[in-house]
Amino acid sequence: MNNKRQNRSDRYQYILLETVCSNEMLESFGNEDSISARLNPFEYNENLIDLEEQLKKEFWRVVDTLLTARQREVIRLYADGYTQMEIAKMLDVNQSSITKSLNGNVDYKNGKKIYGGARKKIRKIIENDQTIKDILRRIQEVRDEKW
Repeated sequence: MNNKRQNRSDRYQYILLETVCSNEMLESFGNEDSISARLNPFEYNENLIDLEEQLKKEFWRVVDTLLTARQREVIRLYADGYTQMEIAKMLDVNQSSITKSLNGNVDYKNGKKIYGGARKKIRKIIENDQTIKDILRRIQEVRDEKW
């Protein structure tokens, strides 16, 4: 008699099955046909890595030249892996002001209109920045070549 209580997670957790297969079968999958390559076809591509580096440089150019001093400071700390709470403590402000620096402020009187915020500003700048648009287009071309 099994008296084990069922967990809620039992209903949605996946069951994995392991099976034995021969070395010949495993060796028949080359690197380009492997499951890893299919799940992440862009794992290593010199062109893609160079383009991603260029994109990072352009992103930081936008951050350094077109955002407010507070937005720059928050983005840098956020990129370093700090949480909004940690950033708020470092800057001696409320966590909500960090959220507003990143996401903007909501004006509920005018239909929840969002104004300000580094993310919105960066998105708008990127949409109109020809250098960034060219890099993104070239990244897509490299990915399209692979698949």
